[in-house]
Amino acid sequence: DYWVYGNNVEEEFFYHFSEKSHAEKKGYVAFRLREKYCKYLNRNGDASVLVKKYETYQRLRPYFLRDVILIQSDDDYDAFLEFIGKHPSFVAKPQDMAFGIGVHLVKEGDYSDPKELFRSLRQSGKKLMEETVWANWDKNDYVVLEEVIQQDPALSRMHPDSLNVIRATMVRGKDGAHLFHPWIKAGINGSFVATAAQEGFIAEVDAVTGEVITDGYQENGSVYTTHPNTGVTVKGFQIPKWDEMLALADKLMEEMPEFGYIGWDLALSTKGWCVVEGNYDGEFMYQMINDHGYREEFENLIGWRFEKDFWWE
Repeated sequence: DYWVYGNNVEEEFFYHFSEKSHAEKKGYVAFRLREKYCKYLNRNGDASVLVKKYETYQRLRPYFLRDVILIQSDDDYDAFLEFIGKHPSFVAKPQDMAFGIGVHLVKEGDYSDPKELFRSLRQSGKKLMEETVWANWDKNDYVVLEEVIQQDPALSRMHPDSLNVIRATMVRGKDGAHLFHPWIKAGINGSFVATAAQEGFIAEVDAVTGEVITDGYQENGSVYTTHPNTGVTVKGFQIPKWDEMLALADKLMEEMPEFGYIGWDLALSTKGWCVVEGNYDGEFMYQMINDHGYREEFENLIGWRFEKDFWWE
């Protein structure tokens, strides 16, 4: 399946390829084929602007609505002290990691010695880069520190311990940028990070109304009609201030005209909608949610298709 359709190991399972016909599998935009389409749509854009989280912040600072710094070396210790002086609790993220790997919340009561905390953050970044397959191009140990986003109470209802973000995939079609099958990510069991690959689930959201239109799905096959901790019914949950989210997604694409495909992670804070991060080649996870491929719909939107028989040609 990898050589014919370009799917990775995870997709083999959560797309249920072992149960599907050749025609059904060809209808999916799997991992390697997704790379082809993203390279076509983003051919004028430098991927590092989105892959490297701090570069995204520098480019789109007004839309983050929070303080962010980058730790690269021991020379950044003074900036670190100033940052934790303002934000004693903060979020730490490896500069270039995917799937929420290494993202964690550091609480004020978790540390007493700032110098030891600084050393620990740098060491953890280095260890992740050495041990994790999803490491960046440069193999550096840089760590991004972010002010904690105070989530709007309306979204905290789903799961108060996680930042329940919207994946707003924006695609430039023949007639402008479109929001393509957005979804919500919700954490479970007290997790801070909300991803379908770790402690959380995803559910599709109606692109026009902002209403959740499916149950919640995890990559391991689990399905949630209600949130296991809060009891909130997933399908029918209304994302608040959806029109404002749509306006932000459109504005972000205006700010990044060299890109034709970006998977934005957007959060509703008490200050309004803000950017969490942008993904250069964000996944087509609505294919997992709905158990069928979206290749034809996607190609019709962008007005282009990969004509080769196999992705490696």
